[in-house]
Amino acid sequence: MSHLSNGLFGAQNIYDPYFTTNPVTRLSFLRQSNTLLQKASQHPSAKYLCLQNFNPLRTKEGSLQYLPYDAVRPIVGEPYGQSEAEETKNFNSSSRKPILVFLGLDLEAKTAGVNLDSYSGIPYFALDLSRQDEATISSLASSGSSFVPTRVELGFSYQESSIYAQARSFIDWNQRNAFCSSCGSPTLSIHGGAKIICPPTDNGVKRGSCPIRIGLHNTAFPRTDPTLIAAPVSADGKRVLLGRGKRWPPNYFSCLSGFVEPAESLESATRREVYEEAGVKVGDVQIHSSQAWPYPSTLLMGTIGQCKEASDERITYPEQELDEARWFEFGEVKEALDHGHAMWEDPPKGYTGIRVPGDKLMAHRTLRGALKLFARR
Repeated sequence: MSHLSNGLFGAQNIYDPYFTTNPVTRLSFLRQSNTLLQKASQHPSAKYLCLQNFNPLRTKEGSLQYLPYDAVRPIVGEPYGQSEAEETKNFNSSSRKPILVFLGLDLEAKTAGVNLDSYSGIPYFALDLSRQDEATISSLASSGSSFVPTRVELGFSYQESSIYAQARSFIDWNQRNAFCSSCGSPTLSIHGGAKIICPPTDNGVKRGSCPIRIGLHNTAFPRTDPTLIAAPVSADGKRVLLGRGKRWPPNYFSCLSGFVEPAESLESATRREVYEEAGVKVGDVQIHSSQAWPYPSTLLMGTIGQCKEASDERITYPEQELDEARWFEFGEVKEALDHGHAMWEDPPKGYTGIRVPGDKLMAHRTLRGALKLFARR
């Protein structure tokens, strides 16, 4: 019997991933009330995280810099002063508001917050500055704070990373859906930035029909792309298969990965992806854990699969996507994990072994899970 099917795996996958340890409770059921959102948005305790080209405002020490309502009032005005029905009726695409997202409440805050129905906490909002002029953007950065350009941000605390991830993903989704995917007309963002609609009129002029206005459609809500991060293990449970991308730094390896396609389970997607990339045949598959990845809005899901027979381990590269795939002994992988780092970082001084992702990344967690699982044999 495969080690993956013996029931020992489930208790290992509880941890707080980077980008996914959010102190803010979303309270999505409050998003439909503009009255409550208006109260929260103007409360003295409200915290606004401003993003310029997806780069968050940061203190000189590198932490997130939040602004009060008074600082952003010239930009947002009375953001929820109208009901959603009034917003829809009065929609005018020629005078669009900046993207503003209600992130939720910090219900555990130690300072006094706003009371929304029976919930009390510090309200958090994300504000997109991409359509603001340079003078406005510069006025928000003071006392050493700045918008620091970055490709992938791994320097925040775990909680800050999660707030940033939510803010970035929702703003990105709103930007990408400024026009209706069905009829191409400008859309209106409602529900605190968590839903888009295609209004029936624009500046009082009736629009043509649009199927989005009839029924419930997934295009109206933020989407998440499921992506698997797979750690294939040899039939004898002593080695793991790692791959190298063609543009990766020398000697850098990671798990195999790919998007989950329609009408696939994670298990079947793991088998397909491992075979397509390396020609290796995986039998039993277990799901390890998941992690948000806000670039732009992906859910990474770690899986561990095992070959049934030694003959299934032959590497043939059907897809020819990888530069190299190779089987590594668990001991070598453990040493690499102990020296893990992001591929754009230099390896630790004095370390000359294979390079693998650091502990804030899903591949690292999945490989740790595989080693821990098979060490219990």
